[in-house]
Amino acid sequence: MKERKLKKRNLRESPALVIAAFGTTSRGRAAYDIFDSDVRAHFPETHIVWAYTSEIVREKTGSPGVLQALASLEGQGYRKAVVQPLQIVPGTEYQELMEMCVNFPGLRIAMGETLLHRWQFVVEVMSAVARDFIPDGINITVAHGTPLCADPANILYQGLDCYLTQKFQNCYFATIDGMPSLDILLGKIAAMASVKKARLIPLLYVSGLHVEKDLLGEAQSLRAELESLGLEVDYLSVVHEGGSFIKSLGFYEEVRRAFINRIERAFNLLYYY
Repeated sequence: MKERKLKKRNLRESPALVIAAFGTTSRGRAAYDIFDSDVRAHFPETHIVWAYTSEIVREKTGSPGVLQALASLEGQGYRKAVVQPLQIVPGTEYQELMEMCVNFPGLRIAMGETLLHRWQFVVEVMSAVARDFIPDGINITVAHGTPLCADPANILYQGLDCYLTQKFQNCYFATIDGMPSLDILLGKIAAMASVKKARLIPLLYVSGLHVEKDLLGEAQSLRAELESLGLEVDYLSVVHEGGSFIKSLGFYEEVRRAFINRIERAFNLLYYY
């Protein structure tokens, strides 16, 4: 009986694509809009849905979470899907998302890798970012970080610190919520009397509240602390649809192309395995 009912369903052979983002309610979501356009242009025949991992964003926007998106796809007759997170590092959040997806009943799911999932990717992405470095001052790259000591993302954060500071003489790295911390960074810079200029470069996909407040806010921000040390601080902005936005990773064409590459690889995994 179950087999006869299954055969009557309108099952779909082609896989769907779920883009899993943390989400934001700030103007920074423009970075998501640009990526959405790129993905739909690159995969015109693919059914694409967005899902947000932030409960606050889901409540404010009414958008689905990942499990809701997958359940909806299964109900529409899809049997295969690619889930591509817009995460920068493969930490605890990526592992939790992967466990959730691969164990979802009714769908065969391939997970796309994060932006900096492999050291090759680190070199490629940072080479693109480094084109924005200033030569006559210091460049401060800032990632999100993690408060958990046992989070596997810490390996990459320490590796980024080592790579960036050794590859580029005038580059420094810190995290907003982890190690190396902003306090440690400020201590280093305070001891450098000859430095007069700094450029802040967020290594986050969107320029959300972390960038607007923690890094570039008028008070109690990294920029305010640097200015109190006597440094002239700047950052890059981009123009999109008539508006000006702080340049985060999502505004780099190379980063968007890298995520599309991750999606293509995941589709290939579904096809061959």
